[in-house]
Amino acid sequence: MAAAPALVSQLTGHTNTVNNVLLVPNDSAIISASDDRTLRVWIRRTSGDYWPSICQTLEWCVSSMTMDNFHVFVGLESGTINHYKLTEDLNRITLLRVYTAHQMKVSALLYDASKDWLLSAGKDKTFHWHGESARRLGTYNGGAWCLCLAFDKLSNIAFVGDYSGVISMITLEPGDKFKLVTTLRGHSASVRSLLWDEKNERLMSCSADKSIYLWEIGEGKGTAIELNAHTERVNSLVYSKENSKLFSFAEDRRMIVWNLLTERKQCALWEESNECQLCKGPFFWNFQKMWNESNVIFKRQHHCRRCGKAVCGECSNATSILPLYGFENPVRMCTGCYKDLSEDELRSSTQKHNILVNVSCSDFDPDKKLIAVGCKDNIIRVYDVAACLSM
Repeated sequence: MAAAPALVSQLTGHTNTVNNVLLVPNDSAIISASDDRTLRVWIRRTSGDYWPSICQTLEWCVSSMTMDNFHVFVGLESGTINHYKLTEDLNRITLLRVYTAHQMKVSALLYDASKDWLLSAGKDKTFHWHGESARRLGTYNGGAWCLCLAFDKLSNIAFVGDYSGVISMITLEPGDKFKLVTTLRGHSASVRSLLWDEKNERLMSCSADKSIYLWEIGEGKGTAIELNAHTERVNSLVYSKENSKLFSFAEDRRMIVWNLLTERKQCALWEESNECQLCKGPFFWNFQKMWNESNVIFKRQHHCRRCGKAVCGECSNATSILPLYGFENPVRMCTGCYKDLSEDELRSSTQKHNILVNVSCSDFDPDKKLIAVGCKDNIIRVYDVAACLSM
């Protein structure tokens, strides 16, 4: 039986959905933001409870956050970005500057201290990168709302996920120049979160289409592994580099733990045909064959998730999980593939936990092995996931 995450703290005080949460590195503290327009800092006392240290009320709702070495960057619904400095005792916060960044909601922020770059994505369909003294260095205009970001500091490649499900891969060059390297297409709905694994040169994405993708970009691999276990929109991801475990949170109120050391294969490409590739019965649009055979039985087209063949309902009435191909829930298979299933294809290394809360955001502390999640019931919950990582 999989070891469950342990709920160690619940932080109450916000009066609306908690949409951003950050675990402060090397400190027992949490920074949170909510649709109630407050920015809060919570410090963990010796008793183990978190107590509020700062509560800053803003003119607009906070829509994104990032931090580095007590510098906190806060994106607002108005399109501006506030740069704050926290005192080391976490008891005071000071506004340093304001970036006039976007014309609509700031959806995502990332900061690279080595270059002093602040990257931002907004619902005005733009991605900006800013340099010293809040000076805008460049702009990329996307085709849809830009919702999330990841950044490879070694190659200066930014990944921008948008509302249409497309991920743009952009190289940031000296000055205000950039190069669109490629677009990654796989999701059929908005991309909700992106993470970059620099060690394995792998991008991880989740979407409102209930799926997660692992994009193997390094060494010219160019492969994409699809992961399916959630039954509702996936909102947030966190990743443990040390243990190669990916945690996903969705509106089905579950935490899924994916072991990325497990071998998985790409899904088969779906084949197209005018007739079932097993029984040769014509599909409902193939009027010519139905006329020639005096066949008035209408057959719908389906696809086997293992081999990708176009088959009718009668030839694909079997279902099974396929962990080897990333399917942790039962999916449709043709009769031939169902008979050929091996034990290796059915063996799952994924942990599924019902946490019974709708998570909107999350953050991970690799040293303390804690995950903090902001929830739509206005509560912040902190889980000890050491047991999950040891599995």
